[in-house]
Amino acid sequence: MQYKKASKGESVRRHCALPRLRIVAAMLLMAQAQAGLAQSTDGTDEKADGSAPKLLAPVLVEDEAVGGYVERASVGKVPLTAREIPQSVSVLTRKQMDDQDMVTITEAMRQVTGVNVIANDTVNNQYFVRGYGLGVMYDGVPSYNGMTPSHQLDLAAYERIEVLRGPAGVLRGSGEPGGVVNFVKKRPQDKFGFSWEASAGSWDNYRAAGDVTGPLNQDKTLRGRLVVSNEDRRYFYDHTQSKKWLGLAAFEYDVTPRTTLSLSFVAQDQDVDAPWSGLPASRNPDGNGVYPLLDVPRSTFNAPDWGRMRYQTEETTAGAEHRFDNGWVAKAVVNHRKQNQYYKYAFTSTGVHPVTNLVDYRSFRGDYHYTRDGLDLYASGPFEFLGRTHNFLVGWNTEVYNSKGKFGNGPNFTNIPFGDTSSLIEPTINYASGSESETAQHGLYSQLRLSVADPVTLVLGARTTTFKAKTRNRAPSTPTAWRDGAEADDEITPYGALLFDLNRYVTLYGSYTSIFVPQTQLKADGGTLEPRTGHQYELGSKAEFFDGKLAASLALFNIRDKDRAYADPDRPTDNFYLNAGEIESKGWEAEVSGSPLPGLDLVAGYTRLTTRYLKDRNNQGKDYSIASPKHQFKLWANYRFAPDSDLAGVSVGLGLLAQSKAQSSRGWRDELLNSGYGVVNGRIAYQIDKTYSLSLLVNNLLDRKYYASVGTPSMYNFYGEPRNFLLTLRAQY
Repeated sequence: MQYKKASKGESVRRHCALPRLRIVAAMLLMAQAQAGLAQSTDGTDEKADGSAPKLLAPVLVEDEAVGGYVERASVGKVPLTAREIPQSVSVLTRKQMDDQDMVTITEAMRQVTGVNVIANDTVNNQYFVRGYGLGVMYDGVPSYNGMTPSHQLDLAAYERIEVLRGPAGVLRGSGEPGGVVNFVKKRPQDKFGFSWEASAGSWDNYRAAGDVTGPLNQDKTLRGRLVVSNEDRRYFYDHTQSKKWLGLAAFEYDVTPRTTLSLSFVAQDQDVDAPWSGLPASRNPDGNGVYPLLDVPRSTFNAPDWGRMRYQTEETTAGAEHRFDNGWVAKAVVNHRKQNQYYKYAFTSTGVHPVTNLVDYRSFRGDYHYTRDGLDLYASGPFEFLGRTHNFLVGWNTEVYNSKGKFGNGPNFTNIPFGDTSSLIEPTINYASGSESETAQHGLYSQLRLSVADPVTLVLGARTTTFKAKTRNRAPSTPTAWRDGAEADDEITPYGALLFDLNRYVTLYGSYTSIFVPQTQLKADGGTLEPRTGHQYELGSKAEFFDGKLAASLALFNIRDKDRAYADPDRPTDNFYLNAGEIESKGWEAEVSGSPLPGLDLVAGYTRLTTRYLKDRNNQGKDYSIASPKHQFKLWANYRFAPDSDLAGVSVGLGLLAQSKAQSSRGWRDELLNSGYGVVNGRIAYQIDKTYSLSLLVNNLLDRKYYASVGTPSMYNFYGEPRNFLLTLRAQY
């Protein structure tokens, strides 16, 4: 793919995005008119011919909220309340996203209990739970390597985000034990709705979005939804500018009263001028092995302004669901996601010299293309046995991930004064190498929920997975044949849990979950290491109050990540390994979410985490995930004054994000240290009338200066945002 370099203040993307936005805007108006027509012709309980209305089976169960900040989770295929799931799970609802004016996945994940966000560059981040990277599912379909890191869609596309903490091997097959996040896109509704919002914020941050949904025929058997957003913004550091648009179209059709077909397409294009990979640290001035973080203005920008990143994402999802008379449901979902990513920029390759204030740079250029294809088939439902009702789930899924890329290193720039990039003239960089990788896995899974007695539920599950990866060189490198990589055949991951309803409010539970991760290191006999294996034990309690509007949970967990590559002590210079390494991740979590009082919505979560090497040649006894803080606390509360009070229509929100000290996210143990921090955010909103509302969000209310994450002595060290404001006008029809 060829990209034209935009001139100063102009982006190539701008010229192609505006026609698309006009088209989508026209579609929104057409859909609104059609929905209004459908309402006007079907506004009573009887059809125009006087016959009784057609009764349809419910089709929107998964999107029904239990409360403002409480929703059922479908990450386990069957929609369940958090109390019914014997693992730690958090659901970030659409209401909470709007109450906190969230627009990016990073903003959302920062609010989820137990999630640690590590910055990569201006728009890409990594997400860790319990010391490990998160896996990802899109509308319930597993997607390999989708979050580590990968460019994500704007939040305008999503109805909710579900985060399951701990291994999810039964659902996904191979994957790290940290957990999985399920992104659930907005679905068409059977009632007309139209909303839009416009916002303006600090550092020229401008955004507009629209969302229209409703029936597209008289019987409401055909429903549609269209979402569009457009963003043009700068950042608290100098020079960088991002332009992003998104469009989503979704349709559902009831072929019969019990069979529904669905189709959605979403596209996003983001162009970033002068991207940035963070500040360097200071070179070690004392010889003590510690690289001090810089104390400079937070607006400091140390990259050339000719740099550019561009991300294009397209995702198509199709599904079919049939609801049987006996309560069983059969569902098929197929997902195709295509991403193009282009980079050209320079980054610091050394720390800043403490005396001369000089730093070195490297430049590079890359062009990458990713495709992720997934298919998930399952059936679930109740059955009777020994006078009790139980539930069974059986399914099969497959996924294929393909990555193609070409890469070229540009010239190095040495002895550049820190903060002055005027001498970094844009170079011509030719592609020098290329590669392609493909990873495929498929598996059969099942889960049985047995109602042993009125207060006791036994959950048993298992999955068998086949995994295979391969790589090859491709142009501009000399093309080669495929080389086999990591693989596993018929790997079994069992699952078990027991739930005990202490009373009608509280449930106690214990669960066992397992994982496996294929490895590529060689053994002394020439073979490849067997996959990493591991398990998690989790004990906890969950409670629901106020008719399910308030949920609370407490969990203790212990993860053992075993059979890791361990340098062979008998062959210390030959790069041979044994399946002998082991890591432990343990701790506890607590979370409260929902509405404890009329008008009050809140989410609060605390995480205590310890990770360490139990068996390792070089790090035994040391911390494993040094970038993960031992203590993390997150709080958001929003209060709406009563309609009959003097402050009717006013709502106020207050939040806190706090964590203890952490170290480098790139393995620089004891050399890059980040102190703990606490950041307070606030919001005030006013409901002008039934249609319009106005809100003002203030992030970092106390203007705390801190590093949000630290990386290496040369880069990936990012300040948190200074105090900033976002004013948003919303309309809901």
